[in-house]
Amino acid sequence: MRLRRSRFAWLAVSLLCTGCSVTPALVDPADPLPSWREGAAKQSIVAFIDASTSPRMAGWIPPAERIAVFDHDGTLIVEEPLLVQEAFIYWRIRQLAAANPQWVGEPPFSAVLEGDYAGLKKAGLRALSPLMDAAQSGMHQEAFQLLVRQFLAEVELPVYGRRAARLVYQPMIELIELLHARDFRVFIVSGGGTEFIRGLAESVYGIPRERVIGSSMKARVQEQDGVVHVMRRAGIARLNVGKNKVQSIQERIGRRPALAVGNADGDREMLHYAGRSIVLKHDDATREAAYARSSERLLAEANSSGWITVSMANDFLRVFPRGVAQAGDASGDGVR
Repeated sequence: MRLRRSRFAWLAVSLLCTGCSVTPALVDPADPLPSWREGAAKQSIVAFIDASTSPRMAGWIPPAERIAVFDHDGTLIVEEPLLVQEAFIYWRIRQLAAANPQWVGEPPFSAVLEGDYAGLKKAGLRALSPLMDAAQSGMHQEAFQLLVRQFLAEVELPVYGRRAARLVYQPMIELIELLHARDFRVFIVSGGGTEFIRGLAESVYGIPRERVIGSSMKARVQEQDGVVHVMRRAGIARLNVGKNKVQSIQERIGRRPALAVGNADGDREMLHYAGRSIVLKHDDATREAAYARSSERLLAEANSSGWITVSMANDFLRVFPRGVAQAGDASGDGVR
C-alpha cells in the first residue's frame, strides 16, 4: 500500500504540471525496466537493487543509507547540441530584447537574436556567462520559478523542436521509479542551476525539489513591502562540478551515496565516492547523439573502477518517452 499511495501521489503532481510532464507508470515486478534491452548492464543494475534491498543478501543496505544520486544534463535529459537551461537563457534573452536595443549587433546577445546556436556553442562558457547574468538575475527566486514553469510548459527547444519534458531518457525515468519503489531516496546532483532543475524535478522525474543539488547564482536577502525574498544577483556563487559535487553531497545529504549515475568527466569524483556507479555512454547517433566530448577520462576509468557502463545504442530499447520521434525512428517510440 505504501508503494501504491506514493505512486498515486506522484501521478497527481504530474497532472498538475500544465501538460508538460511524462506520466509515470507503476513498476511492473515482472520487468521493472521495460525500456532497457536485456543484457549485462540491465542485469547488473537489477541485481544490485535486488541485493541492496533484500535483508538476507550480503549486499543489503539499510533503508536510511539507500541514497542514489543522478547527474542531470546528459544523464537524465539531452545535453547535445544544446543544454535545456541554455535554451531557457536564449528564450529569456529574446523576451528582454525589446527593452535592450543595444543588444542588436553586440555579441553574444546578437548571436542569440540571430539564432546562431552553433556559434554560441563554439564560444563556450565565456559567451554564456553574460547571457546567463542578463537572463537569470535581478529577480527573486519565486519570480524565476514562474519563468521556468512558463518556459517548460510553452516553449519547444530550438534544434530539438520538442518541449524539455519530452526529451528525458525513458530508461532513466524507469530506473528512478524502481529505486523509489525500493525505498531509495533519489537526488539530482548537477552542474546545472538548482532553481532551474527544480522546475523539472517533481513533475518530470518525481523527485522532490529539495533533493536537487546544483550550481547557484549569487544572491542576497531583501525585504520588499514587508515580504522577505531571496534576490538573484549576477555571477556564480558555486559551480557544482567535479570535487564540488562530492562536497555538496556531504553538506546536503551527509551520507555516502549507495549509487551514483553520470555521463561526463564532471561526474567522476561523485562516481568514485559512491558505493556503486553507472556511466551512461552516448553512442547512438541515430536516435540521440554520438559523442565522447568531456567524458573521455570517465569512460577510460569505467572498467578499472568496476562501474556499470550503459551503452545508449545497445542497452536502451527505447530512448525517449512514447510518442517522441527521433531521427531514424518512424514509430515515434525511440525503439530500434
